[in-house]
Amino acid sequence: MTTAPVAYAESGKGGCYSYSDMDTYPNDTTWILWKSCISKKATLEGHPYAIVSMGKKHPKCKIIIRVLTTGEKVVSKKTYTCPTGKVVNKRYAGNDFHGKGQFITWVQMYDIQTEGNLSPRSPWLDL
Repeated sequence: MTTAPVAYAESGKGGCYSYSDMDTYPNDTTWILWKSCISKKATLEGHPYAIVSMGKKHPKCKIIIRVLTTGEKVVSKKTYTCPTGKVVNKRYAGNDFHGKGQFITWVQMYDIQTEGNLSPRSPWLDL
């Protein structure tokens, strides 16, 4: 698991963190790599998204993109079925949301068993 430097994560400017299932599927044909991302779209409006890469024989799954507040309240949710075959850096947009406060994107690769699924979250975004 790779994370951004602490100063960037605490800046409140959002961004992306990367995760993978390499611990469960350590080969080129079944691996999955994804980024949980969030950015500011307009005043008091956030844009959550995921960037996903998958090997050509990856397991069946769903991509669930949620936005959470500091109190873990879900303010946005969108689900995609994982594509078949190999994909590289495919972007999946979550539902944009309005609000004031701190928000984080949580991208879950549903039905994938991996340590990375324990906390696949973006840096915080302040709106």
